[in-house]
Amino acid sequence: MAAEFKLRDLLAAVSLSTAIIDHPALEAVVKGLNTNSKTCQPGDLFIGMPGTRVDGGEFWRSAIEAGAIAAIISPEAAKNKPLEADENICLIIAEDVISICGKIAAAFYEDPTQTLQLVGVTGTNGKTTTSQLIEYFLARCGRSPALFGTLVNRWAGYEKTAINTTPFAVELQGQLAAARDAGADSAVMEVSSHGLHQRRVSECKFQVAVFTNLTQDNLDYHGTMDNYFAAKALLFSSDYLTETGRGIINIDSDYGRKLAETLPGDRRWTYSVENKEADFYLAGLAYQLDGVTGQLHAPDGQVIPFSSPLVGQFNLENVLAAIASGLYLRLELVTMANALAEFPGVPGRMQRVAVGYGEKEQDISVIVDYAHTPDSLDNALRAARPFVANRLICVFGCGGDRDRTKRPLMGNIAASQSDWAVVTSDNPRTEDPQQILDDVVEGIAAGANSVVIGDRADAIRTAILEAQSGDCVLIAGKGHEDYQILGTEKIHFDDREQARDALRLRLG
Repeated sequence: MAAEFKLRDLLAAVSLSTAIIDHPALEAVVKGLNTNSKTCQPGDLFIGMPGTRVDGGEFWRSAIEAGAIAAIISPEAAKNKPLEADENICLIIAEDVISICGKIAAAFYEDPTQTLQLVGVTGTNGKTTTSQLIEYFLARCGRSPALFGTLVNRWAGYEKTAINTTPFAVELQGQLAAARDAGADSAVMEVSSHGLHQRRVSECKFQVAVFTNLTQDNLDYHGTMDNYFAAKALLFSSDYLTETGRGIINIDSDYGRKLAETLPGDRRWTYSVENKEADFYLAGLAYQLDGVTGQLHAPDGQVIPFSSPLVGQFNLENVLAAIASGLYLRLELVTMANALAEFPGVPGRMQRVAVGYGEKEQDISVIVDYAHTPDSLDNALRAARPFVANRLICVFGCGGDRDRTKRPLMGNIAASQSDWAVVTSDNPRTEDPQQILDDVVEGIAAGANSVVIGDRADAIRTAILEAQSGDCVLIAGKGHEDYQILGTEKIHFDDREQARDALRLRLG
């Protein structure tokens, strides 16, 4: 529950008490916070957030008309939409609305991260699996965790599909408070580069910050890899990591090694699949179709056998990150290692798809994965390769209105790492689907075994029906998503459903 604040007291809590001289609205009780003028309710405090295309503060009139008791807006919004003389309207001008928003949200919800042990996971790939592993270990060790991620937000008595990987401050602080009030003692959060750059996690204090890796993605937003890295690195700054907090960093990543050098030795733990200079590393690895076994080496000298049901070396990095996080939160190492064997996996992450039909057996394997960057596609194909009896077939596409430079890179990876590359559509959004396909094909060498089938359902069906016994079909790009974005419209589309339908045709 949020605290009951008069507007005057809430402004004073964030040092905005001198922003206005006096107004009757200062004595009103703030019933809610809202950054969307269209959904404002009577008694809300409206916070107009500056954006890349438009300043939300310019819609303050709509918020007031809907019943907002006051509006906090930027000087630019006030200049563009000046206030006519009306003593009933309470406008508060703030130089840095984004920072004020985080502070007000934290104050209004009584600073939930002061009582929750908060773990933040950032990186290009692996955030979702790592976060869900940490949540799983916390629960298996008797804790009551909340999860905030790409797929789902959940805690005791609550579960809902996530809209954003990292919500904006008002929504995020409200969700953290709801989890706290439901009895959560910890929270695991995927923290996106957008969320850090836009200060959505402002006023969140993390006891653990995890860096999984950094590879090409989101350059349509950040422009350069250096900018992208700088945004990720913010999570490990004093603005977010507590004085006693610890960074958990993957030094199998070049950017991870660079990040590790910025933190004192007593403020970080490093991990690596096989580099013995890391604080956490693995040995004696044996890869099977149903996972990986080996020995885990921890900083205190313990060596623990483990069995992971997750396929591929990249998932071993995720396991190490999760176990290191849990150990810092005082979870028992042996308990986590034993629980790992029963981890149920993550939807759309190297997820096997299978059907049964009468007495016939499925003679090919089908895997659906979220791989949508060059590095993650390469990892997924390499992870699948050891278990393919015959050919490895890759069905994939690239999203529209996103970084174009990665498209030919992914085309090259798919064609070189698989025996047959089937290039198809992903989420074209407002781009020309054919242009996206052409960009991908530019990276495929002449003579490579590839085909372009723009219709994604047809591409999946063709790959599965034409597969030979012993083949593996990897369908990459969308993973857990149950939609496709065509133009500005979302239509229902699930790679797993399409694969099952095709498998039934094959077996039937």
